[in-house]
Amino acid sequence: MKNKLTLMELKHLISVVIPTYNVSPYLSQCLETILSQTYNNLEIIVVDDGSTDDTAQIAQRYPVKLIQQANQGAAAARNAGINVATGEYLHFIDADDLINLNFYERMLEAILSVNADMACSGYIHERLPAFTTILTEKFLYVNTEDKMIFGNVFHQGNVWKYLYKLSFLRENKLMFDVRLRNAHDKAFTIQAVYFSNKIISVPGAIYFYKERSNSLVTSLSKEKKQIRERSRAMSNEFCKKFAEEHQISILSAPRYTTLKYMLFGKLPVITKRTYNTGRVHWYLFGLPIMQRK
Repeated sequence: MKNKLTLMELKHLISVVIPTYNVSPYLSQCLETILSQTYNNLEIIVVDDGSTDDTAQIAQRYPVKLIQQANQGAAAARNAGINVATGEYLHFIDADDLINLNFYERMLEAILSVNADMACSGYIHERLPAFTTILTEKFLYVNTEDKMIFGNVFHQGNVWKYLYKLSFLRENKLMFDVRLRNAHDKAFTIQAVYFSNKIISVPGAIYFYKERSNSLVTSLSKEKKQIRERSRAMSNEFCKKFAEEHQISILSAPRYTTLKYMLFGKLPVITKRTYNTGRVHWYLFGLPIMQRK
């Protein structure tokens, strides 16, 4: 492994793009995590999107490429990172999040092994634990339907769980819609997943998505709620139109609703599970007994 890793270090540069806005309490930990990676041929690009705190000053303490711009939102910050990136591969990480210390080693090794346009990590979702996805097997997805189901793009279209081949993004002119202050990653991801030649899942690579109070995603202020709602509506509309234009029938992993018939109000005797694909499964005491397509 040592010789193999040394060879990779010499040949394959990964650009790590970090959009930042008033993240001074978190940025040092994020940068320390990246600089402590077992794979260290990294170009770290910090895009300061008009911060009013000392985010930029903290970034300057580290060996990073710092870009400073007027506040335009995370989509514009990520676009700025794409434009200046010089690596062969690219990863987006939010300044308040973390990755495990062999994240890039595992992701790069996997994407190189099959010459894929994208590699996908597992992740821990601090705010919504039900969304946590831990990958235990390495799979390769080539078929459009399988890529869409695996990526679960309509419900979990996060860009930070992927390592991208940079030439693939540029050849397909994949950029973020700067009109979307929230949910821009979903519109980006549906295109990337669709156009990719293949996607490989990477066990052992873990992204830790943390919750930060008063962020655009979590804030309860009326103004930020309205921004979220408008952006999500626009992003959802884009995804639906894109799916229609490219004849994509499935955007996400099958989701279902459950109806249970209880004995004594406690013991589920018969369970009916209806998937969004139209398939219906019936269970007797938890055991499958019948299904209808």
